[in-house]
Parts: sequence; structure tokens; C-alpha cells
Amino acid sequence: MATQFEDTIKNYLDSRAKEDSLFAETYKKENKSIEECCKYIMQQAQKMYNKRVNGGIAIDRKTVYGWAVHYYDEDDIKVDGVESRVEVAAPSTIQNHISKEKQVQKKNERKKTKQERQKIFESRQLSLFDM
Repeated sequence: MATQFEDTIKNYLDSRAKEDSLFAETYKKENKSIEECCKYIMQQAQKMYNKRVNGGIAIDRKTVYGWAVHYYDEDDIKVDGVESRVEVAAPSTIQNHISKEKQVQKKNERKKTKQERQKIFESRQLSLFDM
């Protein structure tokens, strides 16, 4: 039975595979699994925890998802047992909602044309007569 953590990672990897055809091929590897991927992520978190100076650690979503992609990209990754417990801070429904919001924002953003950038540059540049 999959845990919430495994479901969250799987949802991300599924959406990444839909968007990225190169990753979709590596995601299909027979020798890889979501369970092993999550163990690998927990190993990486454990390594960060062991390096801390004081207190706990916080790992952002981008880093965790990066580890998941890395697990599928590399064939020589060895997964061992994990000593500590790792928890997901937000449920996958919230994370899915946030990622959809970011996609909408990116679509609405428009790159500035060369002329617009030139106008901005000229408006910031001082002339000798302005001093």
C-alpha cells in the first residue's frame, strides 16, 4: 500500500513524464520503483540531517523532486535502509493545486520584446544634462 509520500512523488513524476518526453523514457525503467525512489529521497534527507549543525532541517519541494528525478536518471544508485522517519509537510492535494497555479502564472507571463527592454534601459540611463 502506497504512503502519502509515495503518492505525492508519483504524482509529480507522472506529470513530469507527460511534459518531458526524455524523462518519460527514463521513468519507464524496469529496475526502478516509486518505493525505492522514496527510500533514496529519505537517504538524501538523512545525509543532510547528519550534516546539520544545530536543530532540524527543512528541505524544499524542488530539492526533493530533484532527487526523485535523479534516482530515475542514474542507473548505479544503491538504496539502503533509512534510520529516521521523514514526513511530508503538505498533502498532495495542496501541492497539486500549487503546481497548477504556477503553470497558469507562467502562461500569462510574456517575455519583453527587444524594444521594450531598450526603452527600460534608456529610461534608467542618465545623461550628462540630467545631472
